[in-house]
Formats: sequence, C-alpha cells, structure tokens
Amino acid sequence: MSDWVFDSLICFLHSPAWNAALNTFIEEKSMIFDPNIDIDISNPQYIQTHGEYKNLVDYMLGSFMEEMNITPEQFEIACLEGKNLSALNKEDTKTDDHSFSFHKGLFQQIWAANDIRTFIKLMVQRNIEIQLQALDLIERQQSMSSKEPSIEEQDEVNTETKAEIEKAIEEETEAAATIVNNESDQFQRLNLLFEKEKIKASDVSTRQEYLRQQRDKILQIKKQARARKLSETSKERPKSARAAQKVIEGGTLEPDEASIQVRKLLARKLREEVVDKTNDED
Repeated sequence: MSDWVFDSLICFLHSPAWNAALNTFIEEKSMIFDPNIDIDISNPQYIQTHGEYKNLVDYMLGSFMEEMNITPEQFEIACLEGKNLSALNKEDTKTDDHSFSFHKGLFQQIWAANDIRTFIKLMVQRNIEIQLQALDLIERQQSMSSKEPSIEEQDEVNTETKAEIEKAIEEETEAAATIVNNESDQFQRLNLLFEKEKIKASDVSTRQEYLRQQRDKILQIKKQARARKLSETSKERPKSARAAQKVIEGGTLEPDEASIQVRKLLARKLREEVVDKTNDED
C-alpha cells in the first residue's frame, strides 16, 4: 500500500497539472522578489505571497488525494511505513523495482510551502531566470534593429522565441528546477543593464519598463503553452487538470483541512529524511 501511494505521488509531482499550477504561480508572483536585497522573512508582501503559495500546494495535493481516492489516514500510514524519500532523491536509485528518480527540485517545491526562507530563494531564482529570458529577447531584437529587419525576419525571431519557450514548457515535466546558491553570476547581466553611473536616470526607468513588457510577453506565451499541454493531458488526471486550470485562470483556492493535513505529513517526512540530513551533510 505505502509504495503505491508514494509512486502515485511522485508521478503526480511530475505531471503537467502540478507543473502548470506551480510554475504559473511562481513566475507570475516572482517579480517582487528582488535579487539585490537580503532575504527578509518579515516582509509583508513575502508573507502574503507565501501564504498564497501554501494554499496552492494544499489545493493541488488535495486534487491528487481526491483523484487517487486516498484518505489522510492512509497517507499517514504510508508516511510511517513507506519508502525512505532520501533514497528516492538519488538519480540512479536501484533499491527495488518501483524506485523513482525523485528530483531535488520537487522536494524544494513542497518544502517551500513550509519554510519561507526556501520559498523566497525559490522566487528570487525564478525572478532572475525570467528577467534573463526577457533580456535575451531584447538582445535578439536589438541585433536586428541595426539592419532594419523585414516583417518576415521579425516574425522569424518571434516564432523562434516562442518555440524555445514552448520546448522549455515540455521539459518542465521532466525535472523541477533546483535552487542554486550562487545567484550573483546569474543577475550580473541584469545589473549591467541598469548601471546608474553609465546611463541617465530616465533611461533606467525606460529600460525597466521595456524589460517588464518583454517579461510579460514571455509569461503569456508560457501560460498559453501550459494551458494547451494541460488540455492535451486532462483525460489522464481530470480532477487535477481542472484544479490546475483554476490556478492558471486566477480562481480562488480553498483547500480543505484534509489537504492541509497531507501537506503537513509530507513536510514532516521531508524534514526527517531529507531536509535535516541535507543540513547535516552541509
């Protein structure tokens, strides 16, 4: 029983439904998480966004429980008797025929609902990634501006960018992003774009607004691609797909007490078998 529960959970965490819901929320809410300032767990905006994220994780776990007809009591038994999650975290686990490669990023997505510091790091990193994607798009457009590109050439750049983004969406179900500890190298390019000693203050504001516009364009393409992929796979997990669609559309999420209980049970198992052991190794 316990192996079946955890195998089903792992499959769900790799599903388009989970990825569409989680990644859409993270990307749309990440802009306020500035990589240039220290983590402040007392920031009211951070606390509010973390509470919304917690509701999202609870809501999606609830859709999984309902879909698989698993009760919190059955899940608790599975937690007590089931596999050791730290073993599942290894890339090439071969302890039994039912082993899965449980990507570290999946642990972090769930643990972030229980730990605001992990959540803030997750959001900061995604903010950097999205802004760098927007910067890449700007640089492509600028590389063409010097030669006055034709409408066909502009369309080619837009089509190529869209294709790359949609490919990335396809790969989201393969593995979740892992939080890195050296973000400084990643956002150095962004800081160069806004070096105040080299450009006018008015230009800084103009560049920020243009970067935001390109960011919004990328997020819209991603949102549409996830919705399409969700529609294509909805028959596999109809209840989870409907839950994810509600998230994408910005609906109000009201997780029940059973969902919250499941997340807390899973968090306890993560703390005992993964988080504390990782901290000890560090």
